[in-house]
Amino acid sequence: MYKDNIVQDFSDEAWLAFHQGEINDDDDFYNFKHEWIDNKVIYTYEARKICDKLDYDVFQEHDVFGKAENYSQAGFCALYDLLNDDDDVVRWNEMEEVLNEAMENEEA
Repeated sequence: MYKDNIVQDFSDEAWLAFHQGEINDDDDFYNFKHEWIDNKVIYTYEARKICDKLDYDVFQEHDVFGKAENYSQAGFCALYDLLNDDDDVVRWNEMEEVLNEAMENEEA
């Protein structure tokens, strides 16, 4: 349930940012995701809770970011993996489809 809530929160906020014009391409989406994760792991207590709830081994070597030096870094890795691996999280290509459909409708 915790994972589902995180995925849903991220997806909802990403769609909102998209519809408000803050996400317009893949780079914007990438930046939004990283800022969103950063905001979730600012406080050690929250970062530790994320690691615990997502059953993330804080001592493991991450494929992209290497070994975490603190709970905030470990929490970032845990959320990053969740948002990249979960099938239900929104992806840029879904937003791009909506953008392309809107452009096609404007041309018609």
